[in-house]
Amino acid sequence: MELIEYSLKNSLGHMMGRISRSILNQLQKSFTTAGSDLSVEQWLLLVHLRDWDGQIHQQLAQSTYRDKTTITRLLDGLEKRGLVERIPDTADRRQKRVRIMPEGRKLSKKLKPLALKIQNKALEDIALQEIDMCKNILSRIFQNISST
Repeated sequence: MELIEYSLKNSLGHMMGRISRSILNQLQKSFTTAGSDLSVEQWLLLVHLRDWDGQIHQQLAQSTYRDKTTITRLLDGLEKRGLVERIPDTADRRQKRVRIMPEGRKLSKKLKPLALKIQNKALEDIALQEIDMCKNILSRIFQNISST
């Protein structure tokens, strides 16, 4: 592939970042309008834990592409609200496993339709074939950049 001249306005990374921030901002507004003070980052962590419960901090950081400090801060807030709990790992007591509490499951489920609405709005008038192609290309880009 020949090199493409860099332009911030047309940079793929810049465009993806702009789209991501826009979606996250819309989602946060939607949460706030619905009366939830949960941040989108906290909600995403709850959704992740709902699907892969019982991970240790390091696993959460790796699987959510966040640093351990950010994970700790998010978990502190979620734990104070009774949405998650940290329990000692049976194999290594120095490690804590993070479990989603029933209230956390309930809240993540309650906010899911808001996320789906925004996702559907973002994908409006885009054919499923185009969405699949875009996902495929983005996955390949991620593999390329992750292997460096």
